[in-house]
Amino acid sequence: MLSVIGIGPGSQAMMTMEAVEALQAAEIVVGYKTYTHLVKAFTGDKQVIKTGMCKEIERCQAAIELAQAGHNVALISSGDAGIYGMAGLVLELVNKQQLDIEVRLIPGMTASIAAASLSARR
Repeated sequence: MLSVIGIGPGSQAMMTMEAVEALQAAEIVVGYKTYTHLVKAFTGDKQVIKTGMCKEIERCQAAIELAQAGHNVALISSGDAGIYGMAGLVLELVNKQQLDIEVRLIPGMTASIAAASLSARR
């Protein structure tokens, strides 16, 4: 299974419980290196595959191939994975390659929602 997880705007406190649980259940975590550091508390001794900027296609393809091989994979994205995140690219690649793997989308808090909540604290 491949879980595409929105990890929120950067604070662990703003991650959803569903995101935390999916990270804890995953065997392998794939993500942009900066984001993998943000979720370090939840990855423990799991295999973590990190890539640099502008490697989105490679990141998605690696996660897909690992899921195809039978691993429970978490692909992390900042904010919400469906809004300017990795979900669309994963679904496009899976569809284009006509693969039969389970893809689960786990939403995350966007920066705009986080900002709106902060403005209410004044």
